[in-house]
Amino acid sequence: MSTETPRAAVAHPNTILTSSAYFGGGTAALAGTFSAFYATVKGRSAVLWAVAAGGQGFVLGSTFWLSRTVLRNNAAEHHGISPREELMYSSLAGSFAGMTGGALRGRGNIIPGAIVFGLMGLGGQASYVAFERRAESPTESRPLLDRLSDSTWWPLKSISDADYERELTEKVIGLEADIAMIDEKVAALKQDSSSSKDKT
Repeated sequence: MSTETPRAAVAHPNTILTSSAYFGGGTAALAGTFSAFYATVKGRSAVLWAVAAGGQGFVLGSTFWLSRTVLRNNAAEHHGISPREELMYSSLAGSFAGMTGGALRGRGNIIPGAIVFGLMGLGGQASYVAFERRAESPTESRPLLDRLSDSTWWPLKSISDADYERELTEKVIGLEADIAMIDEKVAALKQDSSSSKDKT
């Protein structure tokens, strides 16, 4: 698997602004919807909460995407981008977005915002990298039931068609043997019964 992004990943400035606006719009919609629901539950003005949260969500989302893309562009112009650099750029972009959003809420929120959103950017990028590596893995992942059946603590076991057919054949043979034994016992009982009647 390739660990670097090709130089073609460099984005045009207009594309950067457009994508940042779209990403900010998405985060604004999510933040506004959640805040409106919360305000409704608390009996407050859903419109005011949605507008305020939507505005903050737009600032956070667009700032994050803009700063992350600029950082990636700077590296992509000279070389590919490794997964470690992706983690660093997302973390820095999250910190910058957190600082911007924190500044809107007061100077005391700048440092906490930088820390929290930096960690969020790092965690989100780490999850994406892990998912991407798993998707590009050449080895096919086995189904969950197959993996469970191989576990020693799982009560159910998975068997192939040949093994299942062999087990059925063994059970049929055992059943035929039991039937033969029962027939012999019935015949013996009938013989004993006939002998008793002849004696009488």
